[in-house]
Amino acid sequence: MPSIFFDALRMSNRVLHRAVWHGRKLGWNERKNRWNLGEHGNGISSMIVIAKKFGQLGNRLFLYGHLIAAAEEYGVPLVNPCFSDYADLFPATKGDIWCQYPRGESISGEPSQFTREATARITSLTARGLGILGGSNRKVEVVRLAGSRQSCDLGSDEFASLVWSKHVLVQGWLFRSERLFKKHREKILEHFAISEQHQRIVDSTLTSIREGADVVVGIHLRQGDYANFMNGKYFFSTSQYAELMHEIARQLSPKRVRFLVCGNGTFDETDFPGLSVCCGAGGVIEDLYSFAGVDLLVGPPSTFTGWASFYGNVPLYSIDSMEESPDFGEKLQGRSGLAA
Repeated sequence: MPSIFFDALRMSNRVLHRAVWHGRKLGWNERKNRWNLGEHGNGISSMIVIAKKFGQLGNRLFLYGHLIAAAEEYGVPLVNPCFSDYADLFPATKGDIWCQYPRGESISGEPSQFTREATARITSLTARGLGILGGSNRKVEVVRLAGSRQSCDLGSDEFASLVWSKHVLVQGWLFRSERLFKKHREKILEHFAISEQHQRIVDSTLTSIREGADVVVGIHLRQGDYANFMNGKYFFSTSQYAELMHEIARQLSPKRVRFLVCGNGTFDETDFPGLSVCCGAGGVIEDLYSFAGVDLLVGPPSTFTGWASFYGNVPLYSIDSMEESPDFGEKLQGRSGLAA
């Protein structure tokens, strides 16, 4: 068997020991004693480790968020060094190489990107090595999901028993519990609050676009990578988006509709004649959280708009085809003062 797997197996104890030691330095034991000994009475010192990257920002946020909900529910800490690409975007993870929940603070200053990536790589190799060698021992369990369809129910009794007895390294996409995700929504929102600097940009964008508007509709003009994703099924031209926006404005008339357009294509306000349009600031975090502040979100299926919808409690219409004829007034039902 290749030596890398034996190296990963030996490294696993070092990685987990380092994570546990770091957690103890940050006061995990006090909270874990309150959670495990007080509520569950098992006295086991265990944690969940996200040990593989999956997708871009939206995908990472949903995976991290669902596992935060599980960690909160079961009273175990969570570490996510594989959030390395986006850790600097959030105050809760910016100074923490482990990107842990409950939130921790760096004990050695803000880590470099190189150090983050090295830690993520080592963690992933550790889990991979353990998985190939059996994935389970007395103290560690590796849960690997094959592809993007296999799922793991984080709300199940089986998963609860597992995390109360071992360190659990997870690799895959659909680690989910909608029940726990909703139950612990406020904790998730708190962990992913953005910095004051980013929030000022978001607030400025939303204040500007709401001037003279009764309804603000966010349009996710996802092009770029969607030209190839699922053979271009959800790739639409800018002119197709413009036609849809005219239909939205028509349906919501006489309300004054303004559109916040963000995406990874090349466009500007002149591509949408006859419409009141503002293009986003262009930064991924500013666009994402500006979307969380609109009245209605429209775009192709994407965890990017999915996260904005979750974070801001904004109704979302996912475009499966431009041939559909949705009732956008109905989509706004429940939004205070906006129902048709």
